[in-house]
Amino acid sequence: MIVMKFGGTSVQDSSAILHVASIAEQFGSEQLLIVSSACSGMTTDLLKLSADSVHISDEERSLRIDGIEDRHNSIARSLGIEKQVGVRIHELCDGLRKTCEGVALLGECTPRSSDAIASFGELLSTVIIQGLLQLHHTAIWYDAREIIKTDSAYRRAHVDFDLTQSKALEKLKPLFDSHRIIVTQGFIGSDSEGNTTTLGRGGSDFSAALLGAALHADDIIIWTDVSGIASADPRIIPEARFMETMSFDEARMLSYFGAKVLHPETIIPALSKNIPVHVRNTFKSEDKGTTITQHGDKDANGFRSVIGKHNVTCLNISGIPGKDYHTNTQELLHQITQLSGQQPLIHARVGESETYVYDAPLHNLSQCINKEHNLMNITLEEYSLISAIGPNLRSEHSSKAVGKFYETVLQADSRPVFISGIQPQTVSALVAPDCAIDILKALHHHCT
Repeated sequence: MIVMKFGGTSVQDSSAILHVASIAEQFGSEQLLIVSSACSGMTTDLLKLSADSVHISDEERSLRIDGIEDRHNSIARSLGIEKQVGVRIHELCDGLRKTCEGVALLGECTPRSSDAIASFGELLSTVIIQGLLQLHHTAIWYDAREIIKTDSAYRRAHVDFDLTQSKALEKLKPLFDSHRIIVTQGFIGSDSEGNTTTLGRGGSDFSAALLGAALHADDIIIWTDVSGIASADPRIIPEARFMETMSFDEARMLSYFGAKVLHPETIIPALSKNIPVHVRNTFKSEDKGTTITQHGDKDANGFRSVIGKHNVTCLNISGIPGKDYHTNTQELLHQITQLSGQQPLIHARVGESETYVYDAPLHNLSQCINKEHNLMNITLEEYSLISAIGPNLRSEHSSKAVGKFYETVLQADSRPVFISGIQPQTVSALVAPDCAIDILKALHHHCT
């Protein structure tokens, strides 16, 4: 059995959904669990609708929901399945209408209402996908909220994996006895009271990994609009290549440092069951894509990808007066988190200083330092964060490549801040923003 997740661009219109059907056809008699996002842009529209329902007129609210219904009906019409799915689309939009009316009457959009409204994007897209697949396959639609069980932390719910696995084995697995394809939703779940919850950023990928792990899938395929994970950002380095294999840890580090193909949390359930995760292109299904496994390419040495985060801020703390250095530091960090909403991306000791790197512009953090903190030895500097990632950069075989990293950075920037020891798969440096792109391009030449 294979779990396939399709992102928003992969189901954005009738042409894209035809690619989904074509891919299902390519897998012959293989049992498929299809996990889909909402049509591209729909979740954003729904979240805006949920917030605006507090103050817009009944007429405006109705027009917006009519537009959502029309968009999905138009897709179904283009696919020739409007008769099969039109009633279900209308019923879902009627449910959306009632939920939004409840928000208007209450005069407040609670997190619970926001999640309920956001869920309609996935519910609608999967009705259309199942309707199309049902023409040629034994395909059934299933509500993911019956399976993905969470707490009540709306907008970013935490999954109860044991209960989710139990529900998946009890309810989903038996359906494969009579259906080749099950179509369900990513991103959404439900709490113990049956209220709809959402899993936050990257939720659909996470849903696919959760269900794949629960059902002991052979493979999990993330279908997106790129042909895998690249050795660098192709927008900056056009000659960047897609890697055929990589380890779970490499993928996590790439995501952590800014790659947008996968969310870091996505691969954790797959890692727990040693299930390969493939990243492939919906619109170029013949491309191999990238396969992520527990150990990746065991024979690879050095770094295989480079990535940059721009406009990061480096906070250095040293020589704070007083006896309790740790307490003073923690109080300052807590204040920054409270005021800016930012947690440090990296914490390292550089020389005699404690260094904290934040993924935020300098002016955002400078506003968090008050006069009292001026008595401390604190500096704030803006940098770009450059990272090279490989299977094990601490091994003897990779020492030459790590040396090249230092050498290349120093050739372009006379005063970088090198940060090591974050993870065995990563070596990083804080560099002047105006030379970051040149460093990335030079480093990419040394990728193996």
